[in-house]
Amino acid sequence: MAVGSQDGDTRVALLSRALRESGLRLTHQRLEVVREIAGSREHPGAEDVYRAVRERVPTISMDTVYRTLGTLSDLGLVRRVAVTRGPARYDANTTRHHHFVCTHCGLVRDVDDRRLDAVRAPRSTASLGRVESIEVQMRGICVDCTREGERHD
Repeated sequence: MAVGSQDGDTRVALLSRALRESGLRLTHQRLEVVREIAGSREHPGAEDVYRAVRERVPTISMDTVYRTLGTLSDLGLVRRVAVTRGPARYDANTTRHHHFVCTHCGLVRDVDDRRLDAVRAPRSTASLGRVESIEVQMRGICVDCTREGERHD
């Protein structure tokens, strides 16, 4: 599922400018990685990005994809979404939000809800360290997997 063209174009421009400002050349291959991650709501993994970009740029290497995603993540321009199973996934939506993760198929979707934004760390976490952010991750079975399971019952 792609983001709207205006949102995608805005993200591409922002990510491209930030890469240039960080001192990196915006090569054709890096730009295609940026386009892929900026235009997706799927929270793709590095291999997903590689496969998609490789259709347009057959000469791209997996190393280029990993390095570009790593740089974007280090610069705070994309977020690594840690799901307990499988490789890290990447999210170009850096606004405050949370995630729903399907435990069956691995689907990851954004969840925007101010009530979740209001969750605060309990005082007992102070003995563990300083909490810098809180992200709620809901885990369950997505609608498609639920329907598929009902068909097989």
